[in-house]
Amino acid sequence: MTAGPGAPASDLPHRAALAVLAGACGLFALLQLGVATLLPQIQRGFGVSGADAAWVVSGHLLVGCVATPVVSRLGDLYGRRVVLLCVLAVVAVASVVSALTGSFTVLLVARLVQGVAAGLFPLCVGLLREGFPLRPLSGPSGLLSASFGVGGGVGIVLAGLFGGGLPAVRWLFAAAALLAAVLLAAAALVLPETPRRPATRIDVPGLLLLGTVSTCLLLGLTRYGQEGLGSSTGAVLLAAAAAGCVILFRVERRSPEPVLDVRLMSRRPLLCLNLVSLLTGLVMFQIGVLVPALVAAPHGTGYGLGGGGAVLALVMLPMQLGALSGGLLSGWLRESGRQTARTVMGTSTVLFAAGPLVLALLPSGAAGLALGTALNGLATGLLGGAMVELLVQVSPSGSTAVTVGLNGVLRNLGGAFGVQVSSMVLAVVGGASAHPPAAAYRALFAGSAVLAVVAVGAALLFPRSPVPRQDAPVPSGRASRTIRPTI
Repeated sequence: MTAGPGAPASDLPHRAALAVLAGACGLFALLQLGVATLLPQIQRGFGVSGADAAWVVSGHLLVGCVATPVVSRLGDLYGRRVVLLCVLAVVAVASVVSALTGSFTVLLVARLVQGVAAGLFPLCVGLLREGFPLRPLSGPSGLLSASFGVGGGVGIVLAGLFGGGLPAVRWLFAAAALLAAVLLAAAALVLPETPRRPATRIDVPGLLLLGTVSTCLLLGLTRYGQEGLGSSTGAVLLAAAAAGCVILFRVERRSPEPVLDVRLMSRRPLLCLNLVSLLTGLVMFQIGVLVPALVAAPHGTGYGLGGGGAVLALVMLPMQLGALSGGLLSGWLRESGRQTARTVMGTSTVLFAAGPLVLALLPSGAAGLALGTALNGLATGLLGGAMVELLVQVSPSGSTAVTVGLNGVLRNLGGAFGVQVSSMVLAVVGGASAHPPAAAYRALFAGSAVLAVVAVGAALLFPRSPVPRQDAPVPSGRASRTIRPTI
C-alpha cells in the first residue's frame, strides 16, 4: 500500500491514509473474529463454561451495537480524525489489560470496553469519503474489506504458534495493543481533518433502549442454555426484550436524530441491505465460533479433531485468506466495471449459504471444515466493499453516516445473536456433557444455511436501479447536507 517510485506526490498522502485506515479495520477484525477463533483457549485457560466464554465475543458485539452510533455521532461533532484517535487509545489500553489479567471478570470488562472498536469502520469510511473527495469508492472499500482477513488471521497464527493454552490469548491482545499504538501514532501524522457538524445530537433514550433490549435477549438465551428450555427466567427476559422492542420503535419514530431511523430503515433498498448484514453477520460469527469448537473436541466424541493450534490454523486460515482475496477481488470487479456492487453482494450471499451447508454435510473432517470456512471468508470479503458502495448509493443526502452506522449495528447484533444461540443450543442438547453430539452442530449449520438463503432473497430484492441519493427525500425532518458518494 505504499507508493511506487513513479507515484504522483499528490497520491502519497492518500495512500498513507488508506494504509492507516486499512490497519484500523484489521484491528477491528482482530478484536472480533480473531478473539472468536480462540474461544476454546479462553474457556480452558480461565476454567469457565462455554456459555460464559461466549460472552467474551457476544458481549463485545453487544457493546459495539451501542458504540457504533455513538462514535459516529461524536465523529460528526468533533471530527472523525480526533474521534478515531480517541478510539484507538481506548482500545490500546483495554488490550493491555486483557493481555495481563488472570481474572476472567477483568477480561470480560476489558472486552466490553474494546467494543468501542466497532465504531472504527464507519469512521474509516467517513474519513475516506470526506478527507479525499473525487476518488473512486470501489478500490479503497475493497481494500478495507480485505483487511478483515489479515486482522482475523492473527488469532489463527498465534493459535498455531502457542497451541491450546492462554499464551495464544495473551499474545493476541498484546498484538492488538501494539497495533493500536502504532496506528495511533501514524493516524496523528497522516489522516486529514474532516468537517465538524455541531448541530448533531446523540439519541440517548434510543441507545439505552437498544442496549437494554439486546442485553435482555442475549441474557435470556444464556439462561435457557444454563437452565434448559423450561427456564422461567429466560422466558421473562425474552418477554422483556419483546416489550422493549415495541417501546424502542415508538420512541425512535419521534426522535429528531434516532439511532434506529424507522422511516429510513423502511425504504426498500436499505431494508434489503440491512437484512443482508443482519443475517450474514449471524452466519459469519456462528461459523467462527463453532468450527474452533469442533477442532478442539477430542476424537472420542466421534466428530472432533482433537487438534491443537496447528490443526486450528489448517482449518481456519482458509477463512482469513478467503476474506483477504475476496475483498481485493470485490474492489477489482467493481472498479473495473466487470460486475456491479449489487451482483457482487448477491454472489457473496450465495457463498454465505454454501459455507454452512458444506459444514452441515461434512462436519467431521479437516478438509470439509477448511472448505466451509474458506467459503465463509470469501463471502465476507466480497460483501464488505460492495455493501459500503451500495449504502453510499442509496443513502439520502446527509444520511450516509447514519446508514453505514446502522448497518454495522445490525451486523453486530446478528453476530451476537449467532454466538449466543450457538452456545445455548450446545448447552441444552449437550446437557451435563462437556461435548454436545454431532447432531447439534449439524442442526446449527443447517439453520445458518437456511438464514443465508433468506439473505440471498433479500439481495435479489435489492432494486437494480436504486433511487439516486440526491433525489431521495431526507426522512425524519433532518436538514439536508450534501455529501458526495465519492472519496
